[in-house]
Amino acid sequence: MQVLIDSKLLDGLHSGEESVYTDVFHQLQPALVSYAMQYIIDRDLSKEIVQEAFLKLWEKRKTLSKGTNLTAYLYKIVRNLSLNYLRHIKIRDEFAKSESQFISEAALNYVALKDKSAERLLEAEIMERLQKAVNKMPPKCRNIFSLSRFDGKTYKEIAQELNITEKTVENQINKALKITRAEMQEFLPVTLLMYSFLCL
Repeated sequence: MQVLIDSKLLDGLHSGEESVYTDVFHQLQPALVSYAMQYIIDRDLSKEIVQEAFLKLWEKRKTLSKGTNLTAYLYKIVRNLSLNYLRHIKIRDEFAKSESQFISEAALNYVALKDKSAERLLEAEIMERLQKAVNKMPPKCRNIFSLSRFDGKTYKEIAQELNITEKTVENQINKALKITRAEMQEFLPVTLLMYSFLCL
């Protein structure tokens, strides 16, 4: 979901209207959490990072200008915070040399940190590649995937909304994952990408 800052939204953000801020949060938070999980395989930590990203948005709201792609702006903040967190944990573990190092390596995607292509990856490229994958999906598959990936709905909620079984939802999501992995595998580790989508 692309959110561009128009005059009304800009005025609301600049003046600190909580209702405007809350509306943006509810629109973008689910997808941002999923994006953070592509770096940090932990939903609670990812939610905390997204919370921090929105705090930074609040602090810098008066520097925003009309026409800014608010979605890309927040994705960039989330990415930087995620990479900073990975660096912090990696440095801590290198000095600790204890059992906690194994636990951290199991929970964090060090591959994303070591992969220099991830450092150069722009949020716009990720969104564009994901959109290409979505466009390749059959209509039914695309609809179910979008409800799960972008709207943050559970399999049960999707099944009820579309009047289908949860098994059908699961099958369509698996089909969508195969298409998505093929389109995005050069950017993210395949196993990490699978995990982040399946945890929605």
